[in-house]
Order: sequence, then C-alpha cells, then structure tokens
Amino acid sequence: MERTVIKNTTAKYLLYILLGAVCLTACSKMLDVPVPDNKTIGKQVFSNKDSAVAAVSGIYSGLSLSTNLISGATSVYTGVYCDELAYTATQPSIVEFYSATLSSDNTTVREFFWNAAYRYIYSVNACIEGLESSQDLPAALKNQLLGECHFLRALIYFHLTNCFGAVPLVKVTSYLENEKMPRTALTTVSAFIESELITAKTLLGISYPSADRARANKWSAGALLATYYLHQKQWAAAEREATDVINAGYYRLEALSDVFLAVSNEAIFQLQPVLTGYNTMEGNWLIPAGSGRPSFALTDSLLAAFEPGDKRLTEWVRSKVVTGKSYAYPFKYKKRSDFSPGFVPTEYTTVLRLAEMYLVRAECRVAAGQLPGAIEDIDMVRRRAGLPLIAETQPLITADELSVKIMHERRIELFAEWGHRWYDLKRSGKINEVMKAIKPYWQDTDSLWPIPASQILLNPALEQNPGYN
Repeated sequence: MERTVIKNTTAKYLLYILLGAVCLTACSKMLDVPVPDNKTIGKQVFSNKDSAVAAVSGIYSGLSLSTNLISGATSVYTGVYCDELAYTATQPSIVEFYSATLSSDNTTVREFFWNAAYRYIYSVNACIEGLESSQDLPAALKNQLLGECHFLRALIYFHLTNCFGAVPLVKVTSYLENEKMPRTALTTVSAFIESELITAKTLLGISYPSADRARANKWSAGALLATYYLHQKQWAAAEREATDVINAGYYRLEALSDVFLAVSNEAIFQLQPVLTGYNTMEGNWLIPAGSGRPSFALTDSLLAAFEPGDKRLTEWVRSKVVTGKSYAYPFKYKKRSDFSPGFVPTEYTTVLRLAEMYLVRAECRVAAGQLPGAIEDIDMVRRRAGLPLIAETQPLITADELSVKIMHERRIELFAEWGHRWYDLKRSGKINEVMKAIKPYWQDTDSLWPIPASQILLNPALEQNPGYN
C-alpha cells in the first residue's frame, strides 16, 4: 500500500473532510493537517449526524474529483487494452495499454488503479471503524452509512480483482497490520466481496439517501451483487438479484439520449460530479476537444459489430474528420468541461444501470434453460435500439445461438463502460483468442495487470503477477 496514505490516521482523514477539503488524491495536503487526538476526533465525527454523513459523503466526492478506477479510468483503459478503443496519441503509459505491453512501472496502472484504490479503501475502512464504534448515531442512519461503506468497499475490490487478480485484502486502518500484507487468495477476496454486498443490501434502505442516485441504496448493492454472481457463474443467484432490481419499481429503460443524464430513471447508482465546470471524467476523456482528433477512437471491429439500423450507433457514437481521416468515438456522455457562468452538471457517471440487469438475467436464464424468458430480456434492450426482436425473427433459436446473441448485445450496449467487454472476454474464456488476433505482443499472462513495482519495493511481501518483472 502507498506508505504516505497508510501512515495517515483516521483522525487526519476525517478532519480533512470536515474542513471541507475532500480531495483525497492530494495526499500531501492531508499530511499538512494538524493531528488532534485520534479518539477525540473519531468520537466527535461519529457522534454527530451531520459530520458522520459528511465523512461518508466525502468518499463519494473524493472518487469524483479525479480519474481513478471508479471515475473514468476503468471504462477508458480497459477499452484501450482490449478491442474497444484505439489510442491515437503518444503518451507512453497509455501506449503500453494499447499495445498490451504493460510494464510494472506503468504510471497509469500505479496511480489510477492501484494507489487510488487503496487510498479509498483506507478511507472507507476509517469510516467503518468510526461508525461501528459510535454509540450516539440513530440506528437507521448508522445502518445507512455503514451499508454505503460496505457497498463502496465491495465495488472497489470487484474492479481491483478483475484487473490484478489476488490483491491484499485490507479491512482495517492499522498501519502495522497493513504495511507488510501479502496478496490475499482470490477466492478469499471474492468471498469478501459477496459478504460485503450481502451486508450492504441488508443495511441499506430501498430509498436513496440523497435527492439523486449518487449515494447507494439497497438496489445498488443488489445490482452489483447480480454482476458479481454472473462472474462467478452462480446463475440462480445472479438471476434472483437482477430480478429483484428489475421488479423494484424504481427503474425503467430510458430513451437512448437520456440514459446517462443526472435525472436518468435507468440509473441504479451514479457518481455526482463535484468539480466546477466538469460533468463526468468519461466525457472529458472520450470527447475530443476543439479541432483535435479523438485520443480514444472506436476500433473498426467494434464499429462493424453494430447491426444495420441500430439506433445506438447514431445516438452513442460520433465521428470527426481530422486531416482527411474519420475517427469514430464514444458519445454516451455528451459533455466536456464547461466553465460558463451558472454551470450545473447535467450528466453523472453511471456506474450501474437497468439495461445491464436485463442482460445479466438473460444470460442466467439461458444457463437455466429458460429460453423464452431470456429472449424477452434481450428483446427489452433490442427494442429500445430499434432492432428486430429475436422473438419474432428467431423464435426457435437454440441456447448456444442465444448465448452468442447475448454476448454480442452486451458488447454493443455496454461498450466503453466499466470494463464490461474486457471482463466478459476473460470470464468467457475467449480472451486469448480475441487478443492474439489484434495485439501482436499479447501473452497468455496479460489477462492480469502488473502489480506496481514501487509497491513491491515498499512491501516485499507482495508477489508480482506472472509475465512481469
């Protein structure tokens, strides 16, 4: 773990939030804060409703303040690493993603993924410890805040394990316990993610604790649990969780133009922008500025995968001609930075949404031999896209054919979102077949990213992933 962060006390972090400076990425600023007595600060923060809410809300704000694995990075860099996005610029750390030649010194892997993840895990752990020890908060509020923390910790570990495999499972703020922690077995971390989400779902209420959907509710935990079970091939459990979310009554498929808006009724969990003049990190990264070419263009193979008449191609993709060459780029998020007076963000980073739940359930129903139900689910997504319905065009489709259709639909519906394509290639066992055809330097070991070399120097108990120095 990053030494400067692990040495920070709970008091430093909580005081920092209460002072209104919630930019967790600026670790040096955190170290400049005077350190009162730890127990005093912890007691003060979590004995007061407003300051307790501020402490947990500060984690959301910190996530939204910069590019990290929960804000932009996962969507962009997994897309570049697999077959979704072509990188057209020359920044060396991103070129390594595009060529599948990641080194253990890659600054993007280190800062946006590994270091950022453990900064926020530390912050979540600090809040959980403070909340659990508090005797003063109303039970309902305490449960809500704890549920949000368990959800956020599961979300971070879910993406960490998909990128790195086994990682240190840090559950406390103790510097002595964390400093020399080795990687924890993937099965243990995976079980912990499940436990965290079950706990979160139990503690959280069905209503959102904020006016928008930028703080977790019960269905946020349920949606991530459905995705987790899908990855584990626990089909019945994944179908159950997806069905609960679909039937919750809170969500509906929106028009394609409205899916990623702050007011979207399709959104199950979002991140609210907090930087003045900015909507989402995804929009800022993926939409080209001014007359420049897109740094992240859609690959030819992804463009070719859209069926004729698919409205997602016209609504979620734009193209730009630069020096005589046309570049298509993702346009799900339509706003870059805007520093005009009276700016109000209109788009939120959409972490979990209803269309994914229909596709999760469709896959589970195929596995269970429930083809009519699976067809009904996939057709919910295809109908919105303006495509022919499978129930009408292929009513006698086989299970194998329908499985291919669902994976294709996931590729198109969820492109450039949250690593779905990258994770789908890995869990389906097709990763090496697909990547070797497009990445000349691809090796079988590249399905996991390197543990940052700087972290191994700090903590020799960490072992590097195979294929990296």
